[in-house]
Amino acid sequence: MDSMKNLFPENLYHSYLIEGDPISTVPLLLEFLEQRDDVGKNNSDILCQNFDSFTIADTPLIKDWNSKRGISEKKKICIIGAKFINREAEQSLLKVIEEPKINSHLFLVIPNASVLLDTIKSRTHLVRILNNEASSFKKISNNFLKVPVNGRLEIIADLMDKNKNSENSGNLRFQATEIVNELERLSYEKFKTNKLDKDTQFILEELKKARMYLSTPGASVKMILEHIALVI
Repeated sequence: MDSMKNLFPENLYHSYLIEGDPISTVPLLLEFLEQRDDVGKNNSDILCQNFDSFTIADTPLIKDWNSKRGISEKKKICIIGAKFINREAEQSLLKVIEEPKINSHLFLVIPNASVLLDTIKSRTHLVRILNNEASSFKKISNNFLKVPVNGRLEIIADLMDKNKNSENSGNLRFQATEIVNELERLSYEKFKTNKLDKDTQFILEELKKARMYLSTPGASVKMILEHIALVI
């Protein structure tokens, strides 16, 4: 709780993009705002919810919150946490962010802010909170590059097995996106040493496409990762 004191000024911005673990950050943020007396407990002006995957079907909640006048004299607060947000939902969120209301504040908590639309990132205030999951994705991605195709397919099979009860979940898409992001970072480091390397240029393009496909509703995470395993 004390760690948040220096992250949020007394006069809050309208929209925040918080990079951190949604499960732990969302309740802590709400408690912090209550202790600071920005909002009252059990206040109808508060929308606070965690999603595994935030989709276009969930956006009416925020639109409804944004359209209503506040009942209390305190701030209107919306805190949304999500492991993954698809592109359609991002476009809908952008409209809310672009139409700020007086005394209303939106907090979007996501593990990796870099995957969001540039237009959202440019219109929100970014706050980073330590995320301990990052190191595990670095390890997976490093192993992915070191092993042959069969080994990569085994890594994918293990990931799918751990998510076998939620194969289209936001958490799985988040994990896959983090792996793709780290593979892209490692490939770009290689590319910087030889910018004429056509093979690395091709790999970077394929990873960029994979990240885009992962944000598309209904796209198969397994097929996207298996394609990367074959071409990288």
